[in-house]
Amino acid sequence: MIWLYAPEILALACFLSFGWGMACHFRRIGKPAAWMRVTASLAIPFALLNLAALFSRDLRFPVSASVLYAASLSLFWSSVSVSKGALAACGQSNVSSCLVTRGPYRFVRHPFYLSYDLAWIAGFIATAWWPLIVIAIVMASLYERFVIEEERGFLDGALAQEYSAYKNRTGKYLPRLILN
Repeated sequence: MIWLYAPEILALACFLSFGWGMACHFRRIGKPAAWMRVTASLAIPFALLNLAALFSRDLRFPVSASVLYAASLSLFWSSVSVSKGALAACGQSNVSSCLVTRGPYRFVRHPFYLSYDLAWIAGFIATAWWPLIVIAIVMASLYERFVIEEERGFLDGALAQEYSAYKNRTGKYLPRLILN
């Protein structure tokens, strides 16, 4: 019977995991950067709105949403397991001193952002309620801003050559197909 609430349970697990990541996993230097505060101040009410929609609306595609939430959780926790707190929190303007290329990083350069995007999209897929796709677009836009900043930092820093090679063999959010 609990499987009837799979999307709601998985969404809650996603959002709690992401909150744990921001509070406990990612490295911060000094006080939180302005863009990190913006992201957190939007993510909390947006997550609550997603959960409220999931619990109060008829779900259109609960199985598809559950698959996306499960993929999001899997990607998030596999990224946690290989990054081990070495990465800076989003919007922190400082680049990591190491390049993580194991686990999901073997295939995509930004598995954390991809996991977040999957969770936001899953809410819309589950409910087909248009405000949730607006939320997904807003959050994806913020993440893309961080991606651009992070990649620029790597390409301008001490790891430029290594990051350039890594960038050429991996996709940003989706695995790159290598055709020989």
